[in-house]
Amino acid sequence: MVVTGGGTAGHVVPAIAILEALVDSGIDEAELAYVGSRRGIERVRLARELPLVRAAFLPISGLQRTWSLRGVAANLALPWRLLRSTVMAHALVRRWRPSVVVSVGGYASAPMSSAATRTGVPLVCVSWDRTPGLATRRQSASAAVCAVAFEGSDLPRAVVTGAPLRRRVRTLDVRAERDPARRSLGVDPAAAMVTIVGGSLGSRVLNDAAAEVLMRLAGSGAVVRHVTGPRFFDDPAPVVPEGVGYQRVAYDEDIATTYAATDLLVCRAGAGTVLEIAAVGMAAVVVPWSGAAGDHQSVNARWLADARAAVVVADEDTNAIVESVVRILGDPVSRGLLAESAHALGERHRSDSLVRTILDAAS
Repeated sequence: MVVTGGGTAGHVVPAIAILEALVDSGIDEAELAYVGSRRGIERVRLARELPLVRAAFLPISGLQRTWSLRGVAANLALPWRLLRSTVMAHALVRRWRPSVVVSVGGYASAPMSSAATRTGVPLVCVSWDRTPGLATRRQSASAAVCAVAFEGSDLPRAVVTGAPLRRRVRTLDVRAERDPARRSLGVDPAAAMVTIVGGSLGSRVLNDAAAEVLMRLAGSGAVVRHVTGPRFFDDPAPVVPEGVGYQRVAYDEDIATTYAATDLLVCRAGAGTVLEIAAVGMAAVVVPWSGAAGDHQSVNARWLADARAAVVVADEDTNAIVESVVRILGDPVSRGLLAESAHALGERHRSDSLVRTILDAAS
């Protein structure tokens, strides 16, 4: 079985999650393969996390949206890289003879998906965004099945399976792991804890809100864990008043431990984050990024808000973000109701529906 895609963390992480889920279902790692891009982060991530899975990395690259000399040169090389990658993908299909190819989308998925459909290998397109990406839409026309995370998808032959989530998040029991997670992070078990995270790169809006939250929580004994994003980590740290704890990291390598320790999450509304909130069952203040293509983060956030599973605040309203955090952090009943509603939404995403769909396509 081959999983293909990658290039960016937004596609590599779901691809690894699918491989983990297949292993959890009883499939030997040696029977699995991954095909991605030489230019993505997948080479390092896969070798570290699933070393027994065979892998191939193609010269395919994504379109550079810049007029720099380097960007123009890279775009001029795209047709040649695509041709080479497509030839290599066909050779892999002949060598491996996969029973199924699973595409998570992104530019790195195109060669292997094309090779699968041209040689009669069943293709499963996995889409966890409420608005599918361009690669997924193109591939879906030839797919045996489209495994989608949300109801109402317009992709052909769509089956609602839930989203591909990493094993550590998919199986997280926040009640059982709360105290060990707090010890791991050095947080008092009795303290109220808020985590502010702006996605893999970070968010200036949420970073600015973190400074205001610290001032409002002065003297409360609460703890603020602030994941700034790598590009903002070297910015001046906010003033930390007396009586409030503050942890500052650029990127959280073990987000599941942070989730288990957290009472209230403040975050963007990328599909992965929204689905993790539901799978884990967390109280959250969600701030959709207003610059997201097609305003898709607002669509993602609405899925939680409609079920009363999160408080959604507009991107530009820092005061509303801060007020919502202070109010909910101080109200255990409200936090509990939000977490319960989120957990109920996440039932399908914790299930094995996606694996069963892939196995059905392969049989």
